[in-house]
Amino acid sequence: MTKSLTIATCIALTAALSSAAFSAEPAKKLQQAFKTADKDNDGSLDREEAKALPRVAKNFDQIDADKSGTVTLDEIYASMKKVAQSMREEQQAKFQAADKDKDGTLDRNEAKVFPRVVRNFDQIDADKDGTVSQDEIRTYARAHRADGKSDGPKN
Repeated sequence: MTKSLTIATCIALTAALSSAAFSAEPAKKLQQAFKTADKDNDGSLDREEAKALPRVAKNFDQIDADKSGTVTLDEIYASMKKVAQSMREEQQAKFQAADKDKDGTLDRNEAKVFPRVVRNFDQIDADKDGTVSQDEIRTYARAHRADGKSDGPKN
């Protein structure tokens, strides 16, 4: 349950900030939103201040790593990073489970557990060998996030 909530937190924070990773523009937006919410300018948000950032408020206890009753920008970043790593690990495990012949790639049939991969299979298959690797999926997803397209293969 906590893992799912933490994953949801990262997804929500990432989506809320239009962030594909920790690039400069989304980080700047988060910093500004945090600064605006930090009414007493102490560098942290208490529960009341966190209400200005609904997803932070909703997941306050998971983000508050040191259990101080406040969250800092560093704690928000650390939470996002931790959840992103967890998501990568889950996706890797899902990929490996789908790879029935254990060749490190997915053919169209194996890729069915990833609807977005199936939908974009030909574009993802950069080397046109009839299979997609994790690297090809990541490359495609990064390119489409960078272009602002939202149909990159997350699952």
